[in-house]
Amino acid sequence: MSSRRRFIASSLAATLVAGGMARAQPVTERHFRIGAGPIGGTYFPVAGMIATVISNPPGGRPCEVGGNCGYPGLVADVLATQGSVENLRKIADGGLESGLAQADVAAAAFKGEDVFAGQALGGLRAMANLFPETVHIVIRRNTGLESIADLRGRAVSLGERESGALSMSQRLLAAYGLGRRDIDALYLSPQAASARLREGTIDAFIMIAGQPVPLLAAMARQSPIDLMSVPADVVERMRQSEPWLAPTAIAAGVYDGVGDRTSVSVNAQWLVAEQVESDIVYGSLRALFHPAMRARLDHGHPSAAAIRLETAMEGLAVPLHDGATRFYRERGLIKD
Repeated sequence: MSSRRRFIASSLAATLVAGGMARAQPVTERHFRIGAGPIGGTYFPVAGMIATVISNPPGGRPCEVGGNCGYPGLVADVLATQGSVENLRKIADGGLESGLAQADVAAAAFKGEDVFAGQALGGLRAMANLFPETVHIVIRRNTGLESIADLRGRAVSLGERESGALSMSQRLLAAYGLGRRDIDALYLSPQAASARLREGTIDAFIMIAGQPVPLLAAMARQSPIDLMSVPADVVERMRQSEPWLAPTAIAAGVYDGVGDRTSVSVNAQWLVAEQVESDIVYGSLRALFHPAMRARLDHGHPSAAAIRLETAMEGLAVPLHDGATRFYRERGLIKD
C-alpha cells in the first residue's frame, strides 16, 4: 500500500474510533433559564436571541462548522416575567439561573436598598452589560400634558409591581415632588396599559425599553400618541445619586407622528446566580461574543445589535461571576 493510502486509511480509522468514543460518551442536556420581561417589551425578544445563540443542545453541529458555540448540551429557556425585580428575586431564590435587569435595580438588590430594603441579594453576579434602555412616558396626543408635573391627579400606569419600570417611575415622580398618592397609580403590563390609553381610561403610562419599542411603534401607527420629554437638568439631578443613568434622545420619526424628545436611559445587564457553574457562564459568554454569532445579533432586535464585547463590562452593578472574570481576562478586558 502506498504511503498516501496508508495515511488516508489511518486517518479514517482514527476518525471512526473518535466517533465511537463520542457516541459512547453522550453529552448531557442541561437547562439554563433566562428571566426576561413582559412580552411587549425589549427584554423578551432580546433574551430569546441570547438563548438561541448560547444554546448548544446534544447532537448539534460543532461551532467550527456553522453550529452553535455554547456550552455543550446547554439548552437556554426564556421565561416571561414582570421584569427586573422579579428576575433578581427569582435568581436569588433559585427560580432562575439568570435574568436581565436594569443596572439601577441590580445595584439596589445587591445592596438591599429601595424595594429590596432589608433583603440584600448578595449572591447576584454579573455576566455582561448589554444595551441601553430608554424611559418612555406615553400619552395621547393633544391632551395638553407637557411635563411630569402635569400628571398630578391623573391616572398613570407606573409599570408592573415587580418591574424596573415601577422603580424608575417612582424616582421620576419624586424628581418633580410627586409621590404615588399624588396620582391615580396603576400597575399594568405594557400591553394592558397601551390598551387602556387607547380607550382613554388612563392618561399616561411609563415603560423602559430599548428603542424602538415594537409595542409603541405599532401603537403609534394605529392611534395618535405622544411622548413626554425628561429635561436634561432633571436627568442631571438624578445622576448625582444614580451615576448609571444617562441623558438620551428619542429622534423624530422613531415613532410615527412623534417629534424629537429628550429622556433618560439606564443599561440592561445580564445577571446570574453565584452558584451557577463557572464553565457554563464562561461558555455562554464565549458563544454570545463569538464572531460566528455576530450576524444573529446584528440582524435581530435593534437592542441586540448593541450588545458588544467592548462595552460588556461598562457600569456593571454587581461583581462579576468567576466564569465571566475568566472570559474577560482571556479577552484582555481584565488586566492582572
